[in-house]
Amino acid sequence: MMKHLIHASLAALLLASGGAAHAACVYPQAPKAIPNGAAATKEQMLEAQVSIKQYSSAVQETYLPCLEAEKNESIAALDNMDPDFTQKKATIDEVHAKKHNAALDELQSVADRWSVELKAYNAAQKK
Repeated sequence: MMKHLIHASLAALLLASGGAAHAACVYPQAPKAIPNGAAATKEQMLEAQVSIKQYSSAVQETYLPCLEAEKNESIAALDNMDPDFTQKKATIDEVHAKKHNAALDELQSVADRWSVELKAYNAAQKK
């Protein structure tokens, strides 16, 4: 029981300290709305495209590399002679993977929605 309590406390401490370190990595804001392709104007679609490209760039070129650097810094700060080193490193890796995957999942969701609306826009232009 005590061992689980220590691990839970350790995980909370790592998350709390990691949270402060990760505050430097600002999660990019996904575009608020994607126009309805069937009814959108060319200008609306072009504005949305710019917004989506900026968001994609922010995720891939800024946020994810920032997360990776913070993970590496957090691991480098660990004492590899600490008996709990493996557990601490695993916790850091797990938190990093969750944040990384969540960002990619949201990016994919935005890209999928954009694709649907772009197809609808192109179909509406053929009429």
